[in-house]
Amino acid sequence: MIKRLAHRFFQWYCHPDYYDEIVGDLEEIYQRNVANGGQGAQWKYLLQVLGLFRPGLIRSFSHYPLINLPMFRNYFKISLRNLLRYKLFATINILGLAVGLAAFLLINEYIRFEESYDGFFTDAGQIYRLSTVQVVNDEIGVKDAMTYHPAAKVLHDELPEVEETTVTYKFGELIFRQDDRLISEKQVIAADANFFSVFDYQVLQGSPNDMLAEPNTLVLTQSKAESYFGDQDPVGQTLEILGRFNQSFKVTGVIQDIPENTHYKFDMLISDESIKEQYENDDWNGFNYYSYIKLKPQASIAEVEDKLVGLSKKYLGEGGMRFNIFPVTDIHLQSDYTFEAEIPGSEKAVAFTRIIALFILFIAWINYVNLSTARAVNRAKEVGLRKVVGAYKIQLIGQFLFEALLVNFLASLIALLISELSLPYFRQLVGQDFLPHVWNQPPFLYSLLIFFVVGSIASGFYPALVLSGFKPVAVLKGKYRNTKSGALLRKGLVVVQFTASVVLIAGTFIVYQQLRYMQGKDLGISTDYVVGVNMPRGQNNEESRERITTQIQSFKDALRQHSAIETVGGTSNLPGGDGSDINSNAGKLRIVGLTDRQTGTTYLQFNDEDFLDAVNMQLLYGRNFDRNRVADSLVVMVNQAFLRKFNISDDGSVLNEYIQFGEDDMNRKFEIIGVVKDFNRTSLKSSVEPTLYFPDYAPDASVVKLNPEQYQEGLAYMQETWAEFFPDTPLNYTFLDDRFAALYEQDRRFGEIFGTLSVLAILIAILGLFGLSSFMAVQRTTEVGVRKVLGASVPNIIGIFYKDFLVLLGIAGLIGIPATYFGMNTWLENYAYRIDFPWLIAVLAIGIVMVFALMTVGYQVYQVAILDPAKTLKEE
Repeated sequence: MIKRLAHRFFQWYCHPDYYDEIVGDLEEIYQRNVANGGQGAQWKYLLQVLGLFRPGLIRSFSHYPLINLPMFRNYFKISLRNLLRYKLFATINILGLAVGLAAFLLINEYIRFEESYDGFFTDAGQIYRLSTVQVVNDEIGVKDAMTYHPAAKVLHDELPEVEETTVTYKFGELIFRQDDRLISEKQVIAADANFFSVFDYQVLQGSPNDMLAEPNTLVLTQSKAESYFGDQDPVGQTLEILGRFNQSFKVTGVIQDIPENTHYKFDMLISDESIKEQYENDDWNGFNYYSYIKLKPQASIAEVEDKLVGLSKKYLGEGGMRFNIFPVTDIHLQSDYTFEAEIPGSEKAVAFTRIIALFILFIAWINYVNLSTARAVNRAKEVGLRKVVGAYKIQLIGQFLFEALLVNFLASLIALLISELSLPYFRQLVGQDFLPHVWNQPPFLYSLLIFFVVGSIASGFYPALVLSGFKPVAVLKGKYRNTKSGALLRKGLVVVQFTASVVLIAGTFIVYQQLRYMQGKDLGISTDYVVGVNMPRGQNNEESRERITTQIQSFKDALRQHSAIETVGGTSNLPGGDGSDINSNAGKLRIVGLTDRQTGTTYLQFNDEDFLDAVNMQLLYGRNFDRNRVADSLVVMVNQAFLRKFNISDDGSVLNEYIQFGEDDMNRKFEIIGVVKDFNRTSLKSSVEPTLYFPDYAPDASVVKLNPEQYQEGLAYMQETWAEFFPDTPLNYTFLDDRFAALYEQDRRFGEIFGTLSVLAILIAILGLFGLSSFMAVQRTTEVGVRKVLGASVPNIIGIFYKDFLVLLGIAGLIGIPATYFGMNTWLENYAYRIDFPWLIAVLAIGIVMVFALMTVGYQVYQVAILDPAKTLKEE
């Protein structure tokens, strides 16, 4: 082995004039060493070869130019002629690469955007969100994105690593009045004066440190300021907020519009001082605030997290609640917290999308390799003649690589055009209207350049080696066939294409099955023809609350008078929301006489006595609320999840027991009067939360059950009645089924992206299969002719070809089904309620691939099988 390698090296570098003489001497010395015992004869041969590697014996490598302008001109002419001569292959190659590259680059831009969330802040790497998590047996359980209002200040005062903190509160909906206009705003948050010290949004007008320092002050984004004040200077102007505030707010600043790639979107900022009474009342009892900290550059995250354990015990007690920090740049894709300010994205969905895009690109490259090698036999004589007249292998490789460069260059230009033309559809597909045009995006163009170079080399190198490796003597005698290793590689590439097709088809079906499952699953309530309405809110004083309560009750009573409205209920939280508006309790509570005090998140909802009927919510045990009972101010209903949390039997035995909050035995007790069936208030990605239902006869929202046969009349009557009772507040309503559908918008969009890319990948894979079947059919033309002479029918011949491809498909199935199982189960882990892995779908995917494969192969083989054997055999 060593001697053979050393001899090849010597043959490569030795000057031809000295080679025959020296190689004879080397062989003679080697034989003598072998005869003398053979110990180290091969190593001695290697040392002699290395010793001869000196200038006087090294041949000249510059007797032919590797790079010159006439050569490139010749390469270009030959490549262009071949593309024009074989138009079908050229079209398939270029279009396949173009579509694959365009799809990959567009998806890459989408992924780049998804991964850029909140990275535009100057110190984004130092900003963390302070949250609250539940710890049970040293394991993290429920994670809440929100925390207590005083928590941020505690960290600022007690942790030297903390540079700045800020606390925010997200409003559900506020009604603004400007002159005679009433405007509903849903992107409003309250923030303290430190907000712009943590988040360095560009301030266009006002002082960042002072804009939110005073109560009843307001900061607008640029577009919102223009919508209210046009060309006027907004600073110093006032806007009236109705409902809970019912007073004017002074505009103290304007900031640039909030970028779309942020987890916390808003159009208006109200000073934290404006809700001081609310958070002073909440103190350490309710965690309804989004708080953020900015660490000093040299701060150690590990040390901060260690100190948070001690602070949690100090301020939250020895129970199961702890402070937690999470990088703001990771929230969009990696958050598994409840009650996010915005519905987060999915890191797994982005990863799956990236994999599919890579599949498409690799399949396009494989397609090129297969089609190029399929044409190899057609160009064998060209290669043989070039070698006979003196062409070197390196020159032939250069020629075919140049052809690959030309094809990839044309494909890149077309990919750029396809990307720009398909951008409107792509924006609609991914739900991002703000994606810019690709022509003026440097990252997009850099990616295009990189993949042009990489793609040219990756897809062109193997065909160049195959084409340049033909032996001229064998070729000119008509005896040329590709090697077994080359055939195995091509079959391996087809297995890759088949495997990718199986995975993508099965994955697409599974995604849509999960979506259908979520949309059709019993939520525990009925949402058909049920309308949700956010009710006006009074000011935070007794007189205002009583007045608005009376108005709301009169409004509901008026609605019940119409035959198109079946019932009207009230609730603090409309079903189908993202959960950010629900109240919660993280303190200790117990069921008196049954359980010890436990710490953990329990969710609180306030309903009237008609809510259960309005949404067809099932009361399993006990009774409903009754406004006519004076004692019903201190009652509560629980759901089944609450019983599971406290390990209580779901048999009604908990009725007439009492729930008590806090650690003081003298605290108020609430009698459990009913147990209701679990219902999913939000996405099925989350399980049902343990919830306590308290009576409230004028809550923040109403649910109106419409008669299905008269729902349009009911809506019209509701609008008329609303205008009568609340003339200063615009009516905003949504159907509950639309609210739940909106929760799955990202999942639906992912399904469409997955499906669209899968179709593209499969179409390109079929082109690759077309190339390989064409190659095999042409190579075996003589065999087909002989078989026909011996009596084989066309179906017999097609069956012989099918056997090879069925073996490849079987291998692809053995690889594809486990890959699909692992990949899709990983994706399904995002959902608390999900389908079981559908093995039948995986088998169906193999069947679909088989049908397409056999149709493609059958067409190619049929074209050869019907040829006259006399014509195909006359050259043999």
